[in-house]
Amino acid sequence: HEFSGGQRQRIAIARALAVKPSLIVCDEPTSALDVSVQAQILNLLRELQDSLGVSFLFVTHNIGVVAGNTDVIAVMYGGKIVEKAPTKTLFSSYKMPYTEALMRSIPKLRQASHTRLATIPGRPPDMVNPPLGCNFAPRCAYARPKCLVEEPELTVTENPEHVYACFYPVGSPEYHERKLELSQRVDSLSTGGQN
Repeated sequence: HEFSGGQRQRIAIARALAVKPSLIVCDEPTSALDVSVQAQILNLLRELQDSLGVSFLFVTHNIGVVAGNTDVIAVMYGGKIVEKAPTKTLFSSYKMPYTEALMRSIPKLRQASHTRLATIPGRPPDMVNPPLGCNFAPRCAYARPKCLVEEPELTVTENPEHVYACFYPVGSPEYHERKLELSQRVDSLSTGGQN
């Protein structure tokens, strides 16, 4: 009870390593830790991976934490994988609007101090009574009627290691059409409808 959060995290890692595993599942390994301690824990995990050859599976809500610490990222929503790709591919050419929303929510160093973080409007789905169609559709700015009634299958991109589940992925003509509609609506509201 007298240990700090970072010390407790290191103890948990040491306990996990005591049985010499080949895989360690890290469920929110840096939650409730300040940024400097988060970096120390992630550095420790990288060193352990290099020295012991152990693999780590990170489960986290913080996509920024896994950015430099993973080979592959699987983005899940409503209990299902909605996008999976090598880490660099995911960050450079994501397809799923939910992944896009997660990327927008990562704080940027270039942002002014006290800048509001981007959020995803709405609520996560009720998994006892899941919605028809795409689980993300009720919160997705790009959803169309089809998304509310049909569940998209995982689709393979030109990179066979990159899959996503969306009818109107980021970059598609329908995505751009909807983005234009939304920007025109915002412009109309900001000018008081005087267009």
